[in-house]
Amino acid sequence: MDRQGTTAPRHIKVAIMDESELVVHGIRAMFEPHSAVISVMPYRTTGPAPLCDLTLYEPSAHRRTTSAPQRFPTRMVAFGWDCSPEAVSTEMSRGAAGFVSKWLPSRRLIWNLLQIADGRVVVDAWSGKGEPVKPSADKWPLTHRETEVLSMIASGLANRDIAEQTNLSINSVKSYIRGAYAKIEVTSRSQAVLWAIQHGLLMSSDNVATAPRLAAQPARV
Repeated sequence: MDRQGTTAPRHIKVAIMDESELVVHGIRAMFEPHSAVISVMPYRTTGPAPLCDLTLYEPSAHRRTTSAPQRFPTRMVAFGWDCSPEAVSTEMSRGAAGFVSKWLPSRRLIWNLLQIADGRVVVDAWSGKGEPVKPSADKWPLTHRETEVLSMIASGLANRDIAEQTNLSINSVKSYIRGAYAKIEVTSRSQAVLWAIQHGLLMSSDNVATAPRLAAQPARV
């Protein structure tokens, strides 16, 4: 069996919906050093939809148009400056496959997009202004370990990735997830991600930097 990193990386195509040439060329330049795994193409809704894995769209632009769908098809990813809990919740409830901030550095953005293309729910609403302040410990419903695991879920990590980073067994990770879900009263991973975002559980860029290198195909659970 090949070790992780020896398999050829998966290449994904990302369409940028209804953005200016400046934005499209800027994102393309950001992704150029990682062209082995990701490429960018423009997409105008007045023309045919390109063959791609993901489509990035600016939420505020779609809310200004009356023709915006109430729910999106799969693999649409919100990509915006407004990273408030309300903005995130709105787009995820409309059916977006993920929400990523325009403040993100290129490597973190690419890692998130690879995770979404791999079928995972990812919300990374980092604003570049530090992490939100969590509620005081006496009102916080989760244990330290449950909080850590939920933070990793919010960053898009799969259960096996969480197990590797925390040195826990996969069964222990699932147990902590079940416990956290019961305490915050959610029943799905997407609901847990929204709760985590609304309560300031975004992983810092230092933690995200420990994710596997882009040269390696994202691990599957």
